[in-house]
Amino acid sequence: MKLGQLLAGVLVSVPALVMAQANIENGTLRVGVRADGALMPQEISPLTGITYLANGQDGLTPGCPCEAWGIADALTNTSGFTGSSVGTTGITSESFTSTASTATSVANAFGTFRVTHAFAPSSTNNIYEVKVTIENISSTPVEALYGRAMDWDVFPTQFNEYTTIQRGSSTALVFSSDNGFHTADPLESDPGILFVDQDVVDSGPYDHGAHFRFNFGTIAPGAKVDFTIGYGATDNQVDALAALATFGAEAYSLGKPSENPPGTPNTDGTPNTFIFAFKGIGGVQLIGVDAVDDTAPALTRPTSGSVTAINVLANDTVDAAPATTSNVALTAVGTWPAGITVTPGGDVLVSSAAAPGAYTMSYQICSTEQETQCDTATVTLQVNAPAVVVPKAVPVGHPLVLAGLGLLLLGVARRKLG
Repeated sequence: MKLGQLLAGVLVSVPALVMAQANIENGTLRVGVRADGALMPQEISPLTGITYLANGQDGLTPGCPCEAWGIADALTNTSGFTGSSVGTTGITSESFTSTASTATSVANAFGTFRVTHAFAPSSTNNIYEVKVTIENISSTPVEALYGRAMDWDVFPTQFNEYTTIQRGSSTALVFSSDNGFHTADPLESDPGILFVDQDVVDSGPYDHGAHFRFNFGTIAPGAKVDFTIGYGATDNQVDALAALATFGAEAYSLGKPSENPPGTPNTDGTPNTFIFAFKGIGGVQLIGVDAVDDTAPALTRPTSGSVTAINVLANDTVDAAPATTSNVALTAVGTWPAGITVTPGGDVLVSSAAAPGAYTMSYQICSTEQETQCDTATVTLQVNAPAVVVPKAVPVGHPLVLAGLGLLLLGVARRKLG
């Protein structure tokens, strides 16, 4: 297409400017990609960060367009960053291509790095993956630091969300916080908003997000490192954990509403839980182990043997699948009362040795695939004493009494005759 431009009375034909950016979709998610690889391009509609198409809600756009990435060379103390809300320093776009469902951004970072962000559908429709490749285009070795930050604004409690961060065992992850407003410049300090460098579940509610920083070590001239980011959304937290398992996340953040419907506190992540995850960062896949507190119905202590009060595994999950002896190892936490035990299969047994009373005990389940992934819950139960049966008194004139007396007298008479 051409633009007509009148200059000094002369009509000059010049190429129109084409803004390199795209909103891409996979049928479940829409992701907005800028030419430099950040999210939320401002020049196209609708403004998109991560949109869950099932309800049309975006986990980033209701507030400021606060999402950014940054890169640094720790050896020369040089850095750059880019994002819709923080601006661009040291980053220039080299190329951008897209289809209806994919996008690839190639950017130059202060003449030292070439950073490629390749967006594409992943193995789960609930997560878009972004393969990030960092190439050293300089003539000397570099120490590559990469940061990525986003502010959660999750429907229906935008600006008042729960944030979860799980850091995992990554050897490359060197910092994390809930400060989604950060520039993502790896050389810029970050005090966090409510916390830094912690595994936290359901922090808030507050207006915050997630910031991750990585050190990928020394990269020789011409060499590359790569890892993968995941952006996604599901109906609730359970589905989000299942999607993370399919994706193979090694570290992640979840953004959830604090109320649903508004005015009703809720932590199950309905109607939408948003995902920000990483893999290929030198860690092992995180296993979502969830132990849920139990309350058993009141029971009467048996006079012999034992009875089952409840099975505590019945409402526990591993990556949203039921917890069983094949995927978790169960242990009692602390000292349980005499006469009350728990089996590896989750049955809480009450024996005749248990004293009557109200009890609350703790137990832990750990993934059999990843022993460091564990969760703890409690089980509460009421043990009642068995009823004492008191024989009824028999009246003196009762036939049974007379019969007994007759037998007694007969026995006495026989002894005398004998």
